[in-house]
Amino acid sequence: MKLWMAQAGWMAWLLLTLGCGQARPEPAETQPPSPVTLPSLFDAASTGAIHGTVVWSGVLPEVPPFEIRSFVTASNPPRPRLIRENPHAPRIDAESKGVAGAVVFLRKVDPRQARPWDHPPVTIEHRDRQLFVVQGGVQSRVGFVRQGGSVTMVSRESDFNTLQAGGAAFFSLPFPDPNQPLTRVFHDQGLVELTSGAGHYWMRAYLFVSEHPYFTRTNTQGNFELRQVPPGRYQIVCWMPNWHKKSQDRDPESGLVTRLFFHPPVELQREVVVEAATQRRIDFTVASGQFTH
Repeated sequence: MKLWMAQAGWMAWLLLTLGCGQARPEPAETQPPSPVTLPSLFDAASTGAIHGTVVWSGVLPEVPPFEIRSFVTASNPPRPRLIRENPHAPRIDAESKGVAGAVVFLRKVDPRQARPWDHPPVTIEHRDRQLFVVQGGVQSRVGFVRQGGSVTMVSRESDFNTLQAGGAAFFSLPFPDPNQPLTRVFHDQGLVELTSGAGHYWMRAYLFVSEHPYFTRTNTQGNFELRQVPPGRYQIVCWMPNWHKKSQDRDPESGLVTRLFFHPPVELQREVVVEAATQRRIDFTVASGQFTH
């Protein structure tokens, strides 16, 4: 026993002697790196453009709204059901069949050759139990964010709200008081789905985070344009959310719906070659059968 204690003491002395002053500190918590600004090879004189229309084919879909029941207790009597539209219901012009608010964007873009980012800043607002994306005076369900850029988020309601994000970003931000904005930086490219974490299961909004600016929404007639596109071969994509419900979660005590999951969005893809000083026309046709249910 004495021999073991002597050996242990000798080993401790040896470690202290050899390691004195060489101990490594705990690594500091690091933040995600800031996006690297690549040297620009953009040449406006050599660019082209893509324009077209997204139209609906066939019978226009009938998308019923959500009827939200209230929680009923002895001290909280029944109230009229709250009616809220399905945020994914397509907006289709009755005469032209043009689809408004569809997202059209490019894939396979070299960010060094892209035009400078020119989309206005994004603000996400909780209003009237809905989520709105406000960007450059346009109010919609979709916004475009530069990779590494920030988004302002605010609740305009007196009730408690929580904003949750999934997909290319994952977080939950509480809003206990109205008109107290928060900001969030988006470091990763991809699609971010925004939902409510306070039981408002019907609320949806989306952010496309990208290092290039070739994203747009169709206007009320279904028309779109992607301007100042550098020469090259690309994938052009038409994106629309799916209004069909896939599944839902209910509160075990009240039986009220707390979370709602939609089927995946629809993406239509085409190949397009852009040449300098040319206009390419690409049209998309959308129909009810393309939306899974």
